[in-house]
Amino acid sequence: MWRNLIFILLFVFYSCTQKTDQFSFTPSQVDKPLLVSEIGKNLDIIEVKTKYPISGTPTILKSDRYFYLFEEGIVFSLHQIEKNGVIRKSIDFGFDDKLNANAITQIITQNDSIGIITYGQQITWLNEELKEIGTEKLPFKAKVHFRNSSNTIAYTNGIDDGEWDILTYGSRGTKSYFSIDKNRYHFYNQTFSPFSNWNGKTLFSQAFNDTIYIWDQVDFKPLFQVDFGANAVTKDRFSQIQGAMDMLQLFNEKKYSYLLGEIYGLNGNRILFGLSQKGNQALGLLDFNSEELKIYRGLVDNSISGINLFAPQFVEDGVLYFGVSGERIKENSDRLPDSFKHRLSKDYADSYFIYCLELND
Repeated sequence: MWRNLIFILLFVFYSCTQKTDQFSFTPSQVDKPLLVSEIGKNLDIIEVKTKYPISGTPTILKSDRYFYLFEEGIVFSLHQIEKNGVIRKSIDFGFDDKLNANAITQIITQNDSIGIITYGQQITWLNEELKEIGTEKLPFKAKVHFRNSSNTIAYTNGIDDGEWDILTYGSRGTKSYFSIDKNRYHFYNQTFSPFSNWNGKTLFSQAFNDTIYIWDQVDFKPLFQVDFGANAVTKDRFSQIQGAMDMLQLFNEKKYSYLLGEIYGLNGNRILFGLSQKGNQALGLLDFNSEELKIYRGLVDNSISGINLFAPQFVEDGVLYFGVSGERIKENSDRLPDSFKHRLSKDYADSYFIYCLELND
Protein backbone atom coordinates (compact mmCIF):
# COMPACT_ATOMS: atom_id res chain seq x y z
CA MET A 1 0.00 0.00 0.00
CA TRP A 2 2.88 2.37 0.83
CA ARG A 3 4.38 1.78 -2.58
CA ASN A 4 1.04 2.44 -4.29
CA LEU A 5 0.64 5.67 -2.31
CA ILE A 6 4.05 6.86 -3.46
CA PHE A 7 3.14 5.99 -7.02
CA ILE A 8 0.06 8.21 -6.85
CA LEU A 9 1.78 11.14 -5.20
CA LEU A 10 5.11 11.14 -6.95
CA PHE A 11 6.02 11.93 -10.54
CA VAL A 12 7.46 10.26 -13.57
CA PHE A 13 8.89 11.84 -16.66
CA TYR A 14 6.73 11.29 -19.71
CA SER A 15 9.07 11.26 -22.68
CA CYS A 16 7.95 12.88 -25.90
CA THR A 17 11.00 11.57 -27.76
CA GLN A 18 10.24 10.65 -31.36
CA LYS A 19 9.90 6.85 -31.49
CA THR A 20 11.79 5.95 -34.62
CA ASP A 21 14.38 3.33 -35.53
CA GLN A 22 12.89 0.81 -33.12
CA PHE A 23 10.79 -2.32 -33.17
CA SER A 24 7.12 -2.04 -32.22
CA PHE A 25 5.33 -5.02 -30.66
CA THR A 26 1.58 -5.37 -30.23
CA PRO A 27 1.03 -7.44 -27.06
CA SER A 28 -1.25 -10.46 -26.90
CA GLN A 29 -3.26 -11.08 -23.73
CA VAL A 30 -2.76 -14.36 -21.85
CA ASP A 31 -5.74 -14.99 -19.59
CA LYS A 32 -3.69 -16.47 -16.75
CA PRO A 33 -0.69 -15.61 -14.59
CA LEU A 34 2.83 -16.45 -15.67
CA LEU A 35 4.14 -19.49 -13.77
CA VAL A 36 7.60 -19.54 -12.21
CA SER A 37 8.21 -22.93 -13.85
CA GLU A 38 7.87 -21.26 -17.26
CA ILE A 39 10.86 -18.98 -16.70
CA GLY A 40 12.76 -20.53 -13.78
CA LYS A 41 14.43 -23.86 -12.98
CA ASN A 42 14.86 -23.57 -9.22
CA LEU A 43 13.17 -21.55 -6.45
CA ASP A 44 14.62 -20.89 -3.01
CA ILE A 45 12.51 -19.24 -0.30
CA ILE A 46 14.26 -17.56 2.65
CA GLU A 47 12.25 -16.71 5.78
CA VAL A 48 13.54 -13.58 7.53
CA LYS A 49 12.51 -13.27 11.19
CA THR A 50 12.70 -9.73 12.54
CA LYS A 51 11.92 -8.47 16.05
CA TYR A 52 8.78 -6.81 14.71
CA PRO A 53 6.80 -7.26 11.48
CA ILE A 54 8.25 -5.51 8.42
CA SER A 55 6.09 -2.56 7.40
CA GLY A 56 5.05 -1.82 3.83
CA THR A 57 7.02 -3.25 0.93
CA PRO A 58 10.73 -3.06 1.79
CA THR A 59 13.44 -2.74 -0.83
CA ILE A 60 15.58 -5.87 -1.14
CA LEU A 61 19.31 -5.49 -1.83
CA LYS A 62 22.08 -8.05 -2.17
CA SER A 63 25.81 -7.81 -1.52
CA ASP A 64 28.48 -10.49 -1.81
CA ARG A 65 27.64 -12.08 1.55
CA TYR A 66 24.36 -10.58 2.72
CA PHE A 67 20.84 -9.55 1.86
CA TYR A 68 19.51 -6.21 3.04
CA LEU A 69 15.95 -5.06 3.65
CA PHE A 70 15.30 -1.32 3.67
CA GLU A 71 11.86 -0.42 4.96
CA GLU A 72 10.48 3.09 4.72
CA GLY A 73 7.11 4.33 5.84
CA ILE A 74 6.03 3.88 9.45
CA VAL A 75 9.69 3.31 10.34
CA PHE A 76 12.92 3.71 8.37
CA SER A 77 15.14 0.72 9.05
CA LEU A 78 17.92 -1.22 7.34
CA HIS A 79 18.33 -4.91 8.17
CA GLN A 80 21.44 -6.89 7.28
CA ILE A 81 20.57 -10.54 6.72
CA GLU A 82 22.67 -13.68 6.46
CA LYS A 83 21.95 -15.82 3.40
CA ASN A 84 20.05 -18.26 5.66
CA GLY A 85 17.65 -15.49 6.73
CA VAL A 86 19.12 -14.68 10.16
CA ILE A 87 19.21 -10.97 10.99
CA ARG A 88 22.83 -9.97 11.64
CA LYS A 89 22.52 -6.24 12.29
CA SER A 90 19.93 -3.48 11.96
CA ILE A 91 19.91 0.32 11.80
CA ASP A 92 16.95 2.55 12.61
CA PHE A 93 17.09 5.95 10.89
CA GLY A 94 15.68 8.93 12.73
CA PHE A 95 14.69 12.38 11.52
CA ASP A 96 17.31 14.29 13.51
CA ASP A 97 20.20 11.94 12.78
CA LYS A 98 23.17 12.59 10.51
CA LEU A 99 21.56 10.15 8.06
CA ASN A 100 18.14 11.81 8.10
CA ALA A 101 15.41 9.32 7.19
CA ASN A 102 13.59 11.86 5.03
CA ALA A 103 16.77 12.60 3.08
CA ILE A 104 17.46 9.00 1.99
CA THR A 105 16.80 8.65 -1.74
CA GLN A 106 18.53 5.34 -2.47
CA ILE A 107 20.60 2.55 -0.93
CA ILE A 108 23.24 0.71 -2.96
CA THR A 109 25.74 -2.09 -2.32
CA GLN A 110 29.34 -2.50 -3.39
CA ASN A 111 30.99 -5.81 -2.49
CA ASP A 112 30.05 -6.04 1.21
CA SER A 113 29.89 -2.29 1.79
CA ILE A 114 26.59 -0.45 1.65
CA GLY A 115 26.03 3.12 0.54
CA ILE A 116 23.28 5.37 1.88
CA ILE A 117 22.52 8.06 -0.71
CA THR A 118 20.96 11.23 0.69
CA TYR A 119 19.47 14.11 -1.26
CA GLY A 120 20.27 12.18 -4.44
CA GLN A 121 23.96 13.05 -4.39
CA GLN A 122 25.78 12.33 -1.11
CA ILE A 123 26.85 8.73 -0.34
CA THR A 124 27.71 7.65 3.21
CA TRP A 125 29.53 4.31 3.02
CA LEU A 126 29.15 1.68 5.74
CA ASN A 127 31.24 -1.45 6.16
CA GLU A 128 29.77 -4.89 6.82
CA GLU A 129 29.56 -4.00 10.53
CA LEU A 130 27.34 -1.09 9.44
CA LYS A 131 29.91 1.41 10.68
CA GLU A 132 30.63 4.57 8.68
CA ILE A 133 33.85 4.38 6.66
CA GLY A 134 33.62 7.46 4.45
CA THR A 135 31.54 9.73 2.26
CA GLU A 136 31.42 10.48 -1.44
CA LYS A 137 29.77 13.24 -3.44
CA LEU A 138 28.35 12.21 -6.79
CA PRO A 139 28.68 14.49 -9.84
CA PHE A 140 24.92 14.63 -10.42
CA LYS A 141 21.85 14.76 -8.24
CA ALA A 142 19.55 11.89 -9.21
CA LYS A 143 16.75 9.72 -7.85
CA VAL A 144 18.56 6.57 -9.04
CA HIS A 145 22.27 5.96 -9.59
CA PHE A 146 22.89 2.64 -11.35
CA ARG A 147 26.49 1.46 -11.50
CA ASN A 148 27.49 -0.71 -14.43
CA SER A 149 31.09 -1.72 -15.10
CA SER A 150 33.19 1.45 -15.08
CA ASN A 151 30.26 3.83 -15.61
CA THR A 152 27.12 4.98 -13.80
CA ILE A 153 23.71 5.91 -15.19
CA ALA A 154 21.96 8.68 -13.26
CA TYR A 155 18.18 8.88 -13.62
CA THR A 156 17.32 12.31 -12.23
CA ASN A 157 13.55 11.69 -12.41
CA GLY A 158 12.70 15.31 -11.62
CA ILE A 159 14.61 15.49 -8.34
CA ASP A 160 16.59 18.53 -9.48
CA ASP A 161 16.15 21.49 -11.82
CA GLY A 162 18.77 20.25 -14.26
CA GLU A 163 18.53 20.07 -18.04
CA TRP A 164 18.51 16.28 -18.48
CA ASP A 165 16.71 13.27 -17.09
CA ILE A 166 19.40 10.69 -17.92
CA LEU A 167 23.14 11.26 -17.52
CA THR A 168 25.95 8.75 -17.77
CA TYR A 169 29.29 9.40 -16.13
CA GLY A 170 32.53 7.55 -15.40
CA SER A 171 35.76 6.59 -17.12
CA ARG A 172 34.24 7.18 -20.56
CA GLY A 173 33.23 10.75 -19.82
CA THR A 174 29.77 12.27 -19.41
CA LYS A 175 26.79 12.17 -21.75
CA SER A 176 23.21 13.41 -21.44
CA TYR A 177 19.89 12.05 -22.70
CA PHE A 178 16.22 13.11 -22.57
CA SER A 179 16.02 16.84 -22.03
CA ILE A 180 13.55 17.78 -19.30
CA ASP A 181 10.34 19.61 -20.14
CA LYS A 182 10.37 22.57 -17.74
CA ASN A 183 6.58 22.89 -18.00
CA ARG A 184 5.81 19.44 -16.72
CA TYR A 185 4.28 18.85 -13.33
CA HIS A 186 6.96 17.67 -10.89
CA PHE A 187 6.05 14.52 -9.06
CA TYR A 188 7.91 11.25 -9.04
CA ASN A 189 7.42 7.57 -9.60
CA GLN A 190 9.29 5.25 -7.25
CA THR A 191 10.04 1.96 -8.90
CA PHE A 192 12.07 -1.04 -7.82
CA SER A 193 13.99 -1.61 -11.01
CA PRO A 194 14.14 1.08 -13.72
CA PHE A 195 17.49 -0.44 -14.80
CA SER A 196 18.56 -4.02 -15.44
CA ASN A 197 21.68 -5.64 -16.85
CA TRP A 198 20.99 -7.79 -19.89
CA ASN A 199 23.38 -9.51 -22.28
CA GLY A 200 26.24 -7.16 -21.44
CA LYS A 201 24.07 -4.05 -21.82
CA THR A 202 21.69 -2.10 -19.58
CA LEU A 203 17.92 -1.86 -20.01
CA PHE A 204 15.87 1.13 -18.87
CA SER A 205 12.12 1.67 -18.49
CA GLN A 206 10.02 4.73 -17.61
CA ALA A 207 6.42 4.89 -16.50
CA PHE A 208 4.01 6.26 -19.13
CA ASN A 209 6.70 5.95 -21.78
CA ASP A 210 5.86 2.92 -23.89
CA THR A 211 9.46 2.44 -25.02
CA ILE A 212 12.17 0.22 -23.52
CA TYR A 213 15.66 1.69 -23.88
CA ILE A 214 19.11 0.12 -23.91
CA TRP A 215 22.56 1.46 -23.05
CA ASP A 216 25.55 -0.32 -24.58
CA GLN A 217 28.23 1.57 -22.57
CA VAL A 218 28.54 3.99 -25.50
CA ASP A 219 25.07 5.19 -26.45
CA PHE A 220 21.53 5.23 -25.07
CA LYS A 221 18.83 4.29 -27.58
CA PRO A 222 15.34 2.80 -27.90
CA LEU A 223 15.22 -1.00 -28.09
CA PHE A 224 11.51 -1.63 -28.66
CA GLN A 225 8.10 -0.02 -28.30
CA VAL A 226 5.00 -1.54 -26.75
CA ASP A 227 1.98 -0.69 -28.91
CA PHE A 228 -1.03 -0.37 -26.60
CA GLY A 229 -3.13 0.99 -29.46
CA ALA A 230 -6.28 2.82 -28.39
CA ASN A 231 -5.50 2.08 -24.71
CA ALA A 232 -2.27 4.08 -24.67
CA VAL A 233 -2.06 7.32 -22.67
CA THR A 234 -1.94 10.07 -25.27
CA LYS A 235 0.31 13.09 -25.06
CA ASP A 236 -2.76 15.36 -24.97
CA ARG A 237 -4.29 13.41 -22.07
CA PHE A 238 -1.08 13.51 -20.08
CA SER A 239 -0.62 17.23 -20.67
CA GLN A 240 -3.93 17.84 -18.86
CA ILE A 241 -2.35 16.84 -15.54
CA GLN A 242 -1.72 19.92 -13.43
CA GLY A 243 -1.57 18.37 -9.97
CA ALA A 244 -1.73 15.21 -7.88
CA MET A 245 -5.54 15.05 -8.06
CA ASP A 246 -5.39 15.12 -11.86
CA MET A 247 -3.00 12.17 -11.77
CA LEU A 248 -5.28 10.32 -9.36
CA GLN A 249 -8.18 10.89 -11.74
CA LEU A 250 -6.14 9.39 -14.59
CA PHE A 251 -5.47 6.29 -12.48
CA ASN A 252 -9.14 5.98 -11.57
CA GLU A 253 -10.27 6.13 -15.19
CA LYS A 254 -8.97 2.58 -15.63
CA LYS A 255 -9.06 2.68 -19.39
CA TYR A 256 -5.37 3.15 -20.13
CA SER A 257 -2.42 0.77 -20.38
CA TYR A 258 1.13 1.95 -19.80
CA LEU A 259 4.55 0.87 -18.52
CA LEU A 260 5.28 1.24 -14.79
CA GLY A 261 9.02 1.78 -15.12
CA GLU A 262 10.07 -1.71 -13.98
CA ILE A 263 12.38 -3.78 -16.17
CA TYR A 264 14.08 -7.18 -15.74
CA GLY A 265 16.50 -8.70 -18.23
CA LEU A 266 16.06 -12.48 -18.21
CA ASN A 267 18.45 -15.09 -19.53
CA GLY A 268 18.65 -15.53 -23.27
CA ASN A 269 16.61 -13.12 -25.33
CA ARG A 270 13.73 -12.44 -22.94
CA ILE A 271 12.74 -9.25 -21.14
CA LEU A 272 10.15 -8.97 -18.36
CA PHE A 273 8.58 -5.62 -17.45
CA GLY A 274 5.84 -4.21 -15.25
CA LEU A 275 2.79 -2.48 -16.67
CA SER A 276 -0.62 -1.23 -15.70
CA GLN A 277 -3.46 -2.59 -17.79
CA LYS A 278 -6.66 -0.63 -17.33
CA GLY A 279 -6.08 -0.20 -13.62
CA ASN A 280 -4.62 -3.63 -12.91
CA GLN A 281 -0.94 -4.47 -12.50
CA ALA A 282 0.37 -6.99 -15.00
CA LEU A 283 3.62 -8.31 -16.45
CA GLY A 284 4.80 -8.19 -20.03
CA LEU A 285 7.19 -10.85 -21.36
CA LEU A 286 8.98 -10.25 -24.65
CA ASP A 287 10.79 -13.15 -26.28
CA PHE A 288 13.01 -11.94 -29.11
CA ASN A 289 13.45 -15.49 -30.39
CA SER A 290 9.75 -15.99 -31.04
CA GLU A 291 9.14 -12.25 -31.53
CA GLU A 292 6.13 -12.53 -29.21
CA LEU A 293 5.08 -10.07 -26.54
CA LYS A 294 2.61 -11.52 -24.04
CA ILE A 295 0.84 -9.88 -21.11
CA TYR A 296 0.17 -11.98 -18.01
CA ARG A 297 -1.94 -11.36 -14.92
CA GLY A 298 1.00 -11.43 -12.54
CA LEU A 299 3.37 -14.25 -11.64
CA VAL A 300 2.50 -17.29 -9.51
CA ASP A 301 4.79 -19.66 -7.65
CA ASN A 302 3.51 -23.05 -8.82
CA SER A 303 6.51 -24.95 -7.42
CA ILE A 304 6.55 -24.43 -3.64
CA SER A 305 4.09 -22.00 -2.04
CA GLY A 306 1.35 -21.28 -4.59
CA ILE A 307 1.62 -17.55 -3.77
CA ASN A 308 1.04 -14.77 -6.31
CA LEU A 309 4.41 -13.00 -6.45
CA PHE A 310 3.24 -9.88 -8.29
CA ALA A 311 6.26 -7.94 -9.62
CA PRO A 312 9.91 -8.81 -8.91
CA GLN A 313 12.29 -6.34 -7.28
CA PHE A 314 15.44 -6.98 -9.29
CA VAL A 315 17.38 -9.56 -11.28
CA GLU A 316 21.08 -10.31 -10.79
CA ASP A 317 23.35 -13.05 -12.13
CA GLY A 318 20.47 -15.05 -13.54
CA VAL A 319 18.33 -14.90 -10.37
CA LEU A 320 15.04 -13.01 -10.03
CA TYR A 321 14.26 -11.72 -6.51
CA PHE A 322 10.84 -11.09 -4.96
CA GLY A 323 9.60 -10.03 -1.53
CA VAL A 324 6.51 -11.47 0.17
CA SER A 325 5.20 -10.55 3.60
CA GLY A 326 4.33 -13.24 6.11
CA GLU A 327 0.97 -11.54 6.53
CA ARG A 328 0.13 -12.19 2.88
CA ILE A 329 1.19 -15.81 3.17
CA LYS A 330 -1.01 -16.10 6.28
CA GLU A 331 -3.95 -14.69 4.32
CA ASN A 332 -3.54 -17.58 1.87
CA SER A 333 -2.94 -20.25 4.52
CA ASP A 334 -5.93 -22.33 3.46
CA ARG A 335 -4.37 -22.76 0.01
CA LEU A 336 -0.75 -23.39 1.02
CA PRO A 337 0.64 -26.83 0.16
CA ASP A 338 1.33 -28.94 3.25
CA SER A 339 4.95 -29.35 2.18
CA PHE A 340 5.39 -25.56 2.39
CA LYS A 341 3.43 -25.16 5.63
CA HIS A 342 5.78 -27.59 7.36
CA ARG A 343 8.73 -25.33 6.49
CA LEU A 344 7.24 -22.25 8.12
CA SER A 345 8.04 -21.06 11.63
CA LYS A 346 5.29 -20.95 14.23
CA ASP A 347 4.95 -17.16 14.00
CA TYR A 348 5.64 -16.89 10.25
CA ALA A 349 2.97 -14.20 9.83
CA ASP A 350 5.44 -11.76 11.43
CA SER A 351 8.29 -12.81 9.13
CA TYR A 352 9.32 -11.56 5.71
CA PHE A 353 10.16 -13.88 2.81
CA ILE A 354 12.71 -13.45 0.04
CA TYR A 355 11.97 -15.54 -3.07
CA CYS A 356 15.03 -16.31 -5.22
CA LEU A 357 14.14 -17.73 -8.63
CA GLU A 358 17.04 -19.16 -10.67
CA LEU A 359 16.13 -18.50 -14.28
CA ASN A 360 16.11 -20.89 -17.20
CA ASP A 361 18.93 -20.48 -19.71
